[in-house]
Amino acid sequence: MSLLVLFRREFALGWHTSTDSLAQAGFFILIAALFPLSLGPGPDLLQQLGISIIWIAAVLSALPGFDRLFDADYRTGWCEQVALSGAGLWQYVMAKAVSWYCLTVLPLLLMTPVMMLILNLPLSCLGDVLASLALGMMALLLLGTISAAITLGARKTALLVALIILPLSVPILIFGVLAGDAACTNDTALQTPAHVYLLLLGAFTAVLLVLTPLAGQAGLSAALEER
Repeated sequence: MSLLVLFRREFALGWHTSTDSLAQAGFFILIAALFPLSLGPGPDLLQQLGISIIWIAAVLSALPGFDRLFDADYRTGWCEQVALSGAGLWQYVMAKAVSWYCLTVLPLLLMTPVMMLILNLPLSCLGDVLASLALGMMALLLLGTISAAITLGARKTALLVALIILPLSVPILIFGVLAGDAACTNDTALQTPAHVYLLLLGAFTAVLLVLTPLAGQAGLSAALEER
């Protein structure tokens, strides 16, 4: 089985269970929409905190699904079939990550302009905000993929995944917020340009793209050996 075949299989399965993706997108909107209700309608305050609110909503909406990333395939024996087929578990791990990105992160990116309007953020910085979210959520997804693989078969998987992801996601959150704030602030002479933070996010994501197939394969192999 090639990487493309595995991706098609994972994408098709995820598409047929798209209610999870819709629920995640709805959770993203709900979290971001609740902040104006709690903070009040003041446009200056919403604009000041808008990027942080979007990032917090994106991270929180992504966390609940990671513990189920490999669970169904592990219980049904699909992981063993992939391992025995000679395709390489690393290809399966990357196919799962890419399909999950397409089904869960892309809807969040499509809703970002609406959230920016709700939070009184200028659409002139939409490009940089989308770029930071696209890179940062990819990095977060890769961290979630590694965490799901190395905790597969363990008890209280959801808690373990959260404990692994949350500390490691702090740099992603910081660089993402700084990139959005730098892009949406008019006075660029007093701060680092947004593209610097985007480069840092890109470097972080590139490192995880190298580590994810290796760590994911090792985690799945260990889980299959202990089965």
